[in-house]
Amino acid sequence: MKSKNAIKTFSMLFICLAIFGMAKAQDSTKVEQPAEVKSLHKIRLTILGAGYEREQKVGKITSVYFGALAQGALIYQTEITVDNNYNLSTHTETIFKVYPALNAGFRHYYNFNRRIKKGKKTLNNSAGYVGLDVLTIIPTQSNTLYGSQINIMPQWGFQTYAGRKVNFELSLGPLASINKTTTYYGIGGRIGFSFLL
Repeated sequence: MKSKNAIKTFSMLFICLAIFGMAKAQDSTKVEQPAEVKSLHKIRLTILGAGYEREQKVGKITSVYFGALAQGALIYQTEITVDNNYNLSTHTETIFKVYPALNAGFRHYYNFNRRIKKGKKTLNNSAGYVGLDVLTIIPTQSNTLYGSQINIMPQWGFQTYAGRKVNFELSLGPLASINKTTTYYGIGGRIGFSFLL
């Protein structure tokens, strides 16, 4: 008889907790979430760099940004040569260097209202965006062969709220890297965290 009472007690407790949890979840969607961008000062930490960025609101859902950073570059290069006797030889080189860089761009956020309807947070510009990123890598004395480099990347990305003063960011897109000797095409991206000041 005691086990039946214990099961009934636990069942009632579970039902009460479930109802309380649903009510609490519905209340959280009623919290006023911003439906437009906000100007932000950020310290950005990415896989290959760190720096300062200012995101400035210029429209309800549009912002421009500019910043300065120390940008890492991982260069993987394989050279294949064939001599007169058709002997094939390869030489592979991997280099990692850190360069000073400046970047600027714009973002057009497209899903603030959809996130609000789903009950998701939009604080600190937590939304998806499309835009353009321009990064200028400034050469150091040890890299005068190629000079400066400009990376231009149309981008799709998102920021998501990871804490009161922290955003997680991801952006991807086709990339054109232009220096004084050649232009490279590829896929670019950035992943990391922004700490809001």
